[in-house]
Amino acid sequence: MNFWTHVEIDTGAPEDEWPAFIERSYTTNVKDMFTKALGFPLNVFELTPCWEAAGPLAEGVRRMEAEPEVYRAMEPPSGFGDYEGALVFLRTLAEASAKHPKCRIRVDIF
Repeated sequence: MNFWTHVEIDTGAPEDEWPAFIERSYTTNVKDMFTKALGFPLNVFELTPCWEAAGPLAEGVRRMEAEPEVYRAMEPPSGFGDYEGALVFLRTLAEASAKHPKCRIRVDIF
């Protein structure tokens, strides 16, 4: 399974027609890393305005960067997902949220 995240633009159209300008996916095998870094599951951000998510996401990135050995120890034994990939994924989402505060985040798990 994967997390599929989108940062969407409110165009005034019906919500299901909002365009996504950043789309990223990463394996849910690292969900425990995200939960530890954020203090809650990543999917809590579903439909969250970016202005509200930017701070917690940036803090999650800081936590992962501060203790890489802790997060590397959480890498799945299957080899599908790792610390570096999880950090890039979270950093991309944090930076997009800070840059585009009027947008919102979608988090789908499939």
